[in-house]
Amino acid sequence: MRYSFLLIAVTVLIGCVQSIDHDEVAAGKRAVEFAQVTLVKQDFEKGYALLSGSAKRYVPLEKFKETVVRLHPKTFPVSVTATQYEPMPGETAIYIYIVGENSGERFYYTLTMEGTATSGYRVSRLNRAAEPLSPSKNRQEFSKNL
Repeated sequence: MRYSFLLIAVTVLIGCVQSIDHDEVAAGKRAVEFAQVTLVKQDFEKGYALLSGSAKRYVPLEKFKETVVRLHPKTFPVSVTATQYEPMPGETAIYIYIVGENSGERFYYTLTMEGTATSGYRVSRLNRAAEPLSPSKNRQEFSKNL
């Protein structure tokens, strides 16, 4: 009796878990759009407009500008390419990995894209690394760079 109750409880819980569909290409294109506007063109106001609502509630425009400039003490990239993605299972978010370049200098970014294939994607977080990220079994290459 105890085991049948446990089996029923697990079945109900599994049935309640919502399946989340991601479109990595759509998320990657939105990430590249944000990176081109914010990092390449340095149009911080337009880049801020591309953030998710939750990011804008957490970070005011002036702080966003300061942070992006602080992440680039020497120079900004002149081009950006989305190279990899990593879905977050069970989450309405996906990581997009972007590489930027400028006269031989490479820039490595991780953009957390909030949304789903149905709702679309917006940037909720931007991180810059000093060097390429170490390999991950969950990270996947785009079939072609975006």
